[in-house]
Amino acid sequence: RLKQDQQSSLARSRASRNARTASAKAKREAASARQKAETRLREKKLESERNARIADRIVRCVGRAERGLGVANVSPVKTEVTASDKQGSLFANSPLTSGWTFTATSIHGEGDKIALPPSVLETMTSNANDLDPWGSGRNGRPIAFRIGILNPDYVFPSSNKMKALVENATQEIISSEKNELSHQTSESNNGTTNEDMDGSDDETNDSHNIIEAYLDELSHRYLSYTHGTVVEFTQENECVGLPESIARALLEPNPHSLVGNALAGRKNDTPVSRTVDPASIAVTSDGLNDESNEKSETKDAMDIDNSVEEVGGSERTPGHPAYGLFDVPALPIEIIPINTLPPGKNCTFTPTASSIKNGFYALKDVKSVLEQSLMRTRATLSRGDVIRTWRRGVSFDLIVSSLSPAEYGAVSCINTNLNVDIGPPEDEADETPAENVSHSNAAKSAQSTTNPMGGGRLLSEPSSQAKSKESTPLPIDADTKSVELPPEPAANIKEGVCNIQIRGRTPSGNSAAGRRRFYITTATMSDLFAFASQVCDGVDQSAFRLVTRFPRRVFRVSSDGEGEACFAADASLESAGIGQGQEMFMVETV
Repeated sequence: RLKQDQQSSLARSRASRNARTASAKAKREAASARQKAETRLREKKLESERNARIADRIVRCVGRAERGLGVANVSPVKTEVTASDKQGSLFANSPLTSGWTFTATSIHGEGDKIALPPSVLETMTSNANDLDPWGSGRNGRPIAFRIGILNPDYVFPSSNKMKALVENATQEIISSEKNELSHQTSESNNGTTNEDMDGSDDETNDSHNIIEAYLDELSHRYLSYTHGTVVEFTQENECVGLPESIARALLEPNPHSLVGNALAGRKNDTPVSRTVDPASIAVTSDGLNDESNEKSETKDAMDIDNSVEEVGGSERTPGHPAYGLFDVPALPIEIIPINTLPPGKNCTFTPTASSIKNGFYALKDVKSVLEQSLMRTRATLSRGDVIRTWRRGVSFDLIVSSLSPAEYGAVSCINTNLNVDIGPPEDEADETPAENVSHSNAAKSAQSTTNPMGGGRLLSEPSSQAKSKESTPLPIDADTKSVELPPEPAANIKEGVCNIQIRGRTPSGNSAAGRRRFYITTATMSDLFAFASQVCDGVDQSAFRLVTRFPRRVFRVSSDGEGEACFAADASLESAGIGQGQEMFMVETV
């Protein structure tokens, strides 16, 4: 019995010791689990705070860019941009300012002036916005509007530059968190808070990079966009009237346009709609349904409405066909007012192939043509816009290839002095398909164009006197001339080469033209004037001068290089201010 009592006591002692060991292990495991849970909670809270700080910094960066442009937030719903709770998504909504969303319809007009509904005027003149659409503010310029086709698949951020800006902000905030943690672990914590460390966020981000990221993001938010002003507030509700130039800029963006960088990976398949004439459809329907009773008339009217809506496979557009039968975007159009569009200083217009074909380079007064077109039709210019100018019934389309200031890619034309430069054509091969032909076959006279309107003649058309004198162009044969010109550069060489075109008249009064390529560093002014004399059938070099039309520059050659606009015969083309690219010289008799 004693032995059994000892064994029972030993068993109870062993069980108690095991129980104590298990209890300590359970406590350690529970403490470890609790610590892990607290760590996960801290990490989740830290990540949430980090995402909120990143979102706040990006919102401030976008706000800086929009304040510089004067973008007004007229969205009826004021949404606060916060960090997203979804996995893999940093932003719950886009920090870009939202505007009014309308359905596009066509209106008559040659410029950039759109028509808006009266509700927009009420919103702009309300106390909450205080926007003056007529420009009676301190700069005297009317409010401009950003006009864009919304991308239905857009998610912020989408552009590479904006993603890089977000990544840069993330790295900076993570670095600041590590510095803050090191200050806390060390005994030198001086009470610096997160807000204090974030106080210089705006200064650490370069303004130029922020604006570039902002514009790059806009090129992904919109399928295409441009700028304009308002002509009247008479459109139907939820509709915006677009003139043909604005509709064309939205539907046919070019490489110069504001979304040019995003065009490479995007299909240009924007759905379109067109104004339908209900009267023509009603006449057709009435001919097919010639019922006299009231029930049939009601049915016919219903059929007419359905047929109008189904024309072209899309809903009918508001308005009347007299306002213009041209395509307008069928996707939603976003309109955002801009207070302070920068005034333009310089711009470059590139003539299209059709303008060159219509004789743009033969215009004698390009300045007056551009002034009339810009002053009458344009209040804004955006990069990539197509400006349509007219001269005696002939249209000339010019692409806005560059602007200054170029920060936002758009400028105002109101109350400013705008310097205009004419750039070279986009495709030299399209303009002169015979460029690679030898010089003996390249010199041709300007060909006349028949005016379909009857009376008068085009500026590119020679006068009747010249027509009577020349029945066929006289080719210039370089081999028959005694002057030896330097060898012409190869066609594939572009660096340091100027493609020079000469236009003038022979001693008999016939038109003459020639084109040749020169090295600007080795060719001399004597070579240029010898070529001009050769084109004009041996005119004495001392009897003429070479001039460019726009801007006007005068070139003459003298033995000593003295005198106004005179250059030494052995002076290189580059020293005379003739750079690489292309130049057109007119031969003027002294």
